[in-house]
Amino acid sequence: MTIPTHRLTSLVALGLAAALTMPILAQRGADTDYEPVTGQRLRNPEPHNWLMYRRTYNGWGYSPLDQITVANVDRLRPVWSFSTGVREGHEAPPIVNNGRMFVTTPQNQVLSLDAATGDLLWRYVRELPARTPTAAPNKSWCRTVRGQGVHRHRRYARCRA
Repeated sequence: MTIPTHRLTSLVALGLAAALTMPILAQRGADTDYEPVTGQRLRNPEPHNWLMYRRTYNGWGYSPLDQITVANVDRLRPVWSFSTGVREGHEAPPIVNNGRMFVTTPQNQVLSLDAATGDLLWRYVRELPARTPTAAPNKSWCRTVRGQGVHRHRRYARCRA
């Protein structure tokens, strides 16, 4: 299976953002207060955070972190994995804010994970009707969730039937 270069770049950058939050959590602890996401932080995100889709408003999708290089990338190893329990395809990139990773899934769920350990901090499941008013009888709500947003202390996820 070949992964398109632009998708591979995004996956590597997101993995990098998650992996490099580990030293921050080791220093501050996993139960630190959540830092609100402000307009200023969205316009100029800290290097270790991935606060929106593609990371910045210009949509480049690159991380400014430099700990992973061509010289050491072959030594990277996974440190944790997490199953959301949802079998449908996951299309939305995770959001990372100071060591907390927010993941949206099909079936209208939002999960908060400790980015250093992969431990589930909380899971929100919104109960929705079995189908949309205009959808075919067997088509359920939110089969695909393609993104989320954060602002202040709130997380926003939009579902698409």
